[in-house]
Amino acid sequence: GLARLSSINAYFTYSVVGFYGTGMITYQQALAAVFIEGWIFIFISLTGVRGRMVSLVPKSIMLATAGGIGLFLAFIGLQNSEGIGLVSYNSATLVTLGGCPRENRIYQYSVADPSPDAVCTVNPETNMMMADLGPPSSTFMCKGKRMHLATMWLGICGLALMAMLMTRRVKGAIMVGILFTTFISWIPNHAASFLGANSQVPGGADRYEFFKNVVSVPDASKTTLAWNFDAFHKSELWVALITFLYLDFLDATGTLFSMASMLNHRIPGFVDEKTNAFPRQLFAFCVDGIAIVIGSLLGCAPLTVYIESASGIREGGRTGITALVVALGFFISLFFTPLIASIPPFATGPALVLVGAMMMENLIDIDWADVRHAVPAFITIVTMPMTYSIAYGVIAGCCSYMVLYLGNFLLDLIGVAFGKSDLHTVLYNNCPDAFQDKMKMPVPFKSPSAVLQSHVNPEHAAHQAAVDAKEVSYDGDDDNLRFNDNMGHLPSKGVVNNNV
Repeated sequence: GLARLSSINAYFTYSVVGFYGTGMITYQQALAAVFIEGWIFIFISLTGVRGRMVSLVPKSIMLATAGGIGLFLAFIGLQNSEGIGLVSYNSATLVTLGGCPRENRIYQYSVADPSPDAVCTVNPETNMMMADLGPPSSTFMCKGKRMHLATMWLGICGLALMAMLMTRRVKGAIMVGILFTTFISWIPNHAASFLGANSQVPGGADRYEFFKNVVSVPDASKTTLAWNFDAFHKSELWVALITFLYLDFLDATGTLFSMASMLNHRIPGFVDEKTNAFPRQLFAFCVDGIAIVIGSLLGCAPLTVYIESASGIREGGRTGITALVVALGFFISLFFTPLIASIPPFATGPALVLVGAMMMENLIDIDWADVRHAVPAFITIVTMPMTYSIAYGVIAGCCSYMVLYLGNFLLDLIGVAFGKSDLHTVLYNNCPDAFQDKMKMPVPFKSPSAVLQSHVNPEHAAHQAAVDAKEVSYDGDDDNLRFNDNMGHLPSKGVVNNNV
């Protein structure tokens, strides 16, 4: 599946366009940058540049990307905004145990200038002090009563149901768990309700009114073809375009390889160990670019492969038919937006946690005994959930990998200068995996006799070894031929071969 990724969407909204158009460029100009970025994406995919760049990324980093995405998914599924609410904000430790009711929440305000003159103003009519803090964030701290939130426990029950059904190999276990939690949350006037004024999730009354519509007609008239190409002379637009490109490239490529790695555990050989390539990857890469172009036509930020696609693979999706079914489902959902929008985050959050757990299987293929692979892989894994970005995790892993390899390469070159090692061997050992098959490993010196012995007929060598292992006694009569086995076996009779 393809959709807007949260990290790219946040950059598009808050950095490029800005709050009420206070960013680098306007919304219409940003859409034009997205449109051009999509065509660049298609071009580098068709020319093979993207596939070649992927082959240069070390396998340990690509495998760690899959594990990092799994942790990223689990982290999202445990939060309050997109999950069950088990994890919440803390001003000292950033995250801590959550699950507190609304009356025990302390909301955070983001103030650009904390000085008293900027925050506190005087109302000219009443002559009273006013605090200009802006709207509160959805992020909050818990002041007591942690783990008392009913919606959190309903989400945990949904997670347990999914896991139990998966242990019994029930098809559609994740969907059953989501529907189970959703239907219970739609029942009004109980502690875990998602609809109605009594909901512990803010906005319950508005959601209930929208839910009663059931069917709605999609309308994209305000954003369709809203682009503006008059800002390509500005450096700010090119900065945004390049940032879109590399974020999309790293996010989409890392996610695609992670999905392919999941299949590789079920279909051995699906991913090439040296080049990191998988079947029909060119078409998958091009779909990214095409989706970005179409999304810009409708007014969307850059689209990319969704990491939740792992849930479809986990349920048995293997071919493009899965993608067609997803597309059909999305098309139908356009007309049932009131129902789809009423699926609570604590119903889908358990699915993210479960899929994240399944993606950990990719980490077993990393060579953890080799520090040159283990450290960059670990940095890749932990950076993704901590920075809330797949791209930053890949960048951190690749940079740490290059530092370690370049450092070891320089030390090996110093060894060559002092005659402790051979230059060809050093170059071969430090060559990327994708190019090692094109380099010939230096062959150690062999004496003429060793070379001759290596070309001996295998059958003759085996026969000679058998003869050398026995003490033959022969008195001229074939019937009395007897030999003693040096390996301790009893004497036996046989027929002599005239060639012995």
